[in-house]
Amino acid sequence: MAPVVRKYAVQIVRQRVAVVKARAAVTPTALIVLAAAAGAYAYFVDRRTVSDADRAARGRDVFPSLRVDDVDRVELEHGRDVFTLQREVDAGSEVPSGWLLTLKRREKAEMADTAAVDMLLREMEFATRIRQIPDGANLARVALDMPRVRGRVRAGALQYRFALGADAPRPDGAAYMSVDGEGTFVVNRSLRAQLLRGADAYRNRTVVALGPSEIGRIEVHRPDGQGFTLERKGRSVRIAGVSLRASRSAADHIFAALVDARADSFLDEAAAKQATETPITVSVAAGDEGQVHELRVGGACPGDADKVVVLRTLPSVMAACTARTLVEALGATQESLVDASALWARADEVEQIRLETVGSAGPLVELARKAGGWHERAPQERDLDGEESDSANSLAAALAGARAVETPRAEPGEKLIAVARASIVVDRDSQKEVIEVASPSGDGTVLARRDEDGAVLRFSRECARHFVPHPVALRPSTLWRAPFDAGSVIAVDDACTPLPMHLTLSGGNWVMRTPRGFAADPPAIADLTRAVSHAKAVAWVSENDDGSFGFDRASSCAVTLSLADEAESGPHRISVAFGADTEGGVFAHTQDDPAVFVAPQYLRDLAAHLQSRDASALGDAW
Repeated sequence: MAPVVRKYAVQIVRQRVAVVKARAAVTPTALIVLAAAAGAYAYFVDRRTVSDADRAARGRDVFPSLRVDDVDRVELEHGRDVFTLQREVDAGSEVPSGWLLTLKRREKAEMADTAAVDMLLREMEFATRIRQIPDGANLARVALDMPRVRGRVRAGALQYRFALGADAPRPDGAAYMSVDGEGTFVVNRSLRAQLLRGADAYRNRTVVALGPSEIGRIEVHRPDGQGFTLERKGRSVRIAGVSLRASRSAADHIFAALVDARADSFLDEAAAKQATETPITVSVAAGDEGQVHELRVGGACPGDADKVVVLRTLPSVMAACTARTLVEALGATQESLVDASALWARADEVEQIRLETVGSAGPLVELARKAGGWHERAPQERDLDGEESDSANSLAAALAGARAVETPRAEPGEKLIAVARASIVVDRDSQKEVIEVASPSGDGTVLARRDEDGAVLRFSRECARHFVPHPVALRPSTLWRAPFDAGSVIAVDDACTPLPMHLTLSGGNWVMRTPRGFAADPPAIADLTRAVSHAKAVAWVSENDDGSFGFDRASSCAVTLSLADEAESGPHRISVAFGADTEGGVFAHTQDDPAVFVAPQYLRDLAAHLQSRDASALGDAW
């Protein structure tokens, strides 16, 4: 019996263990099923409704649980004005790239004004209920009987349907509003104003959706036949057909006028076509075969003669009124667009300067920017600091600002024997601009060739000197190696007045020695001596006088100051000679240095007007 009992006992234990295991397996399976069901409910049902947590935390919000980043679609209906705002996502990417506006009356979508859409969504996210209206209240029913706006906003699976009714009596500007599932309430004026904005408020007002640097080609055809085509080539812009470089400022003006053009108001396409029967047609293409914009511009805007009609046919249709400045910019001609500047680069874009003599041994000037200053490579190897660095900046500004005195031309095979060459390296991609300069002509002008487009330019001699190597150009602006004080001046000889003057300091008083019989003007003398003692060169232009600076003319003159010597060995003399007028001042040199510089004009003016108080008594002699 014992073996049989043990056998049945073992079977009973095994059966009970199997039951326990089965029950244990059922429990987690059931939990998994329940969790999956809860998740499915949350995903398919609960996420379409406002959560209790959000309602508790944002109970006064007009749209609880609405967050701007989740919104992907807004539909608004203002009577017949029905439109949709749809968030656009680039193909192959989950990153939003903007908003599309679709009007019911037009099937094709257009880009919306992202800023205007964001303003609407921010207002909807943060809008609060001023006060709740009880369900079934007669006032609410009447106010919403004919809503001014109906709409729907979608944020993923969560959707809100709403209606904006009549204005509420208080506060000022408030309105009645209902949201499905949220009841009826009063909202503030800012939400009311946003919801009442029509489709035009969300239309993108940019006429040409390109940046200035993105424009690769512009073709302009005008009714008078005076059109032009601009093509970007490298850093600069060329005028197609004449192969000359366009003026940077003129090209920038046209690019900016196109890029900055905005639709001040929108028109019906048919009305726009009628207003632009004889238009200026413009084709704007992005570089590298990019997007093309086709425009028709012309005709006064209906009801506003200060605006003009612009009809964009590509890449999407837009009919609008825009500022007249667009037509003015497009009124340029090929002749007015030709670049008269030696360089395309601006002064702050110049990285390296090399000025060299061509055809014979001569000086070499070479500079390169270093940190906030300049490094001189030739004729010396050194860093330029202080006033020397300022002189290098002045040289760069002079080169960049050089302009021809007549419209450049391109003459195939025209010979120009260069005597100097300027090579300028700019900051972008180390591109180089080269200008070759010839000897001065008999009329005092200088021919130069722009290597980029082969244009021949005619410069004034003063302007052309900047392209010729003059190491003196890197001198500091200070004139006097040994500074002196104006109070140490004991005599003044001024040959720049109508009659030469000689004045001396005697017993602390200034005495007019010649012409005799007239009193000196101490304040005027003080102004002149102070100006001379503090004088600085506007620019150094030449190591010596080559006969072209006007020092041999009858109009040239000099001012000499005699200084008291502390060692009582006799007076020390300081002298400045003035030559011909030039850009930015007057040519000058000091008595002990043949180098020519440009002196400020006021210095000569002070010398020319050092008259006595009784100068009128000199009569016709003056």
